[in-house]
Amino acid sequence: MMDDLPKRDAAAPLDEFHAAIKQSNMVALWEWNDARANRPTQSEPAFHWRWRDVEPVFDQAVAATDMNAAERRVLQLKNPSFPADYISVTANINCGFQILMPGERARPHRHNMNALRFIVEGEGAETVVDGKSCPMEVGDLILTPAMTWHEHVHRGTRRVVWMDSLDSPLVRHLRCVLFEPGPAKAYPELPADSAFTRAGFAPPQIAATAHSPIFRYAAADAVAALEAMPAAGDGSRSLRYVNPTTGGAVMSLMDCYLLQLPGGSETRGYRTTSNAACLVAEGEGSSSIGDETVHWQKYDLFTLPAWQWVTHKAARPGARLFQVTDREILRRLELLRDEVAR
Repeated sequence: MMDDLPKRDAAAPLDEFHAAIKQSNMVALWEWNDARANRPTQSEPAFHWRWRDVEPVFDQAVAATDMNAAERRVLQLKNPSFPADYISVTANINCGFQILMPGERARPHRHNMNALRFIVEGEGAETVVDGKSCPMEVGDLILTPAMTWHEHVHRGTRRVVWMDSLDSPLVRHLRCVLFEPGPAKAYPELPADSAFTRAGFAPPQIAATAHSPIFRYAAADAVAALEAMPAAGDGSRSLRYVNPTTGGAVMSLMDCYLLQLPGGSETRGYRTTSNAACLVAEGEGSSSIGDETVHWQKYDLFTLPAWQWVTHKAARPGARLFQVTDREILRRLELLRDEVAR
């Protein structure tokens, strides 16, 4: 039977072998450089969008856009470290600035991508999520979880701007995007947000849900809660926006935090396998991210790529950073790891 086995031609040139496997769309696994294949993935450098650079473009965007024709007036932020057709700020996280003028309306739709809004300018607008009205005030976080109907309506008198963030890079990578235009269909029955206004209490009929039943996290409530948080050893305070039915992330694939910094001192260094986008909600300062140093001001946005050592330093007490992360994705995949500097 041994005579029936194919005989290896030891004299066959390697270039012929490599040509053959290339032609067949294969590679020789044993020839991979193990040191390269098994080393931690190198993330992209941090990137910084300055408010003073992006804000002047908003008026041009308004002049160029008819909301009767546009689905949404969003200026998408694109990290130049990624390929031309990959629109994202960091891995798994997409961010942009959306503008709505008085009297305008962004029509209803829904999709299987989670999205959130952090309001940076204006008043008088609202987001309607599955029929629930969410006023949009500066510093508010508003959720539009996957497959919830949502629209934006502006009945105020001046421009409203917010940061959009979505988990669309991952959903697009998995090639499973679903989108449904309005008009909205039947809404689910939802409890009023007032049912969750006392810590430790919830309506007994509410089961654990994949996303928070609260769609609006008001700025005043977040700041008050942040002030009540115990300070870390470096003087910083942080809070997590949570789903009150689980105590976990507000949405199934997006996890949000608010960090308040002491003035003049650097926070303790950390690194994580997750990625984050930071919007400066208040104050100014700097962040050391790997080999990069970002000097930030109010409403700037910058990234915290995975596995880079990070520290923050505010110029004065009270600076706050809103952080949207993909930590929940990594946690669910059992790939989340954090380290803190000794």
